[in-house]
Amino acid sequence: MKAIVQMASEQVLNRKEYIATQITSEQNKNYPTELKDKTDELFPLRVELVTIYAKSLALREEEAEKSIEAWGVETGRMCARLETTLDSMLGEVPHYRKYIGEVLKEVAIEQQIGIEELYELISKLDHAMNLVVYYFSVPFVEYQTNLLEQSRNEILELSAPVVPIMEGVAVLPLIGTIDTYRAKLIMEESLNQSVRLRLNYFVLDLSGVPIVDTFVIQQLFQIIEALRLVGVEARISGIKPEIALSVVKLDISFKMVNTYSTLKQALADLVIQC
Repeated sequence: MKAIVQMASEQVLNRKEYIATQITSEQNKNYPTELKDKTDELFPLRVELVTIYAKSLALREEEAEKSIEAWGVETGRMCARLETTLDSMLGEVPHYRKYIGEVLKEVAIEQQIGIEELYELISKLDHAMNLVVYYFSVPFVEYQTNLLEQSRNEILELSAPVVPIMEGVAVLPLIGTIDTYRAKLIMEESLNQSVRLRLNYFVLDLSGVPIVDTFVIQQLFQIIEALRLVGVEARISGIKPEIALSVVKLDISFKMVNTYSTLKQALADLVIQC
């Protein structure tokens, strides 16, 4: 059986370019917009993977897994950087099974091996493919997850822009919903910029906030209190009728905070005081 396995491995290696070409053709047809323009980058990776499969047939299970793991870590990240999709990449697996399986069938017929020997060959191939899927997918998903988190952080940083208006005065125009993560970011940015800019007054403008509920109000009061502790007086503008009604229904008092219906009114009042 060892000689048969070695022969099958060599036959697959001899046809690695052909198999990679066939898989490239199939994938470009199935995913023309995702993969066709990446053919030059993906083709050598496919040749390398066919090589991995061929060698895994002749290797002990532990050795094959180490080889596949090393390949998966590097190639998974590389394909993610190429902006392929996991769906399109995993869509290649049946093609490898098909074309490598054909080689194994030819070897079985030529060498007249029995069902048990053929089953053993196919089982080794299936095991290798399962390992490839796992070791490729993990770094691929990790890379994309980290990229999404980085993009999310960048977007959130842009969502808390502190704008200096005049000496000692800055405005934070809030747009969109406020969740726990964003509230924490707003708090940090408000305090850091207030100290850096040596502010006396800080205006939180709610004109672009669609919903003001108990959570948002609590977060606002925490920000106002934190600013007070560093010597900055916070004011709130953009109190629309619906926001005023929500505050009244929530039975929350803004008596200790200056509030304005528009940012223009808040700034006009500060100009007089400054």
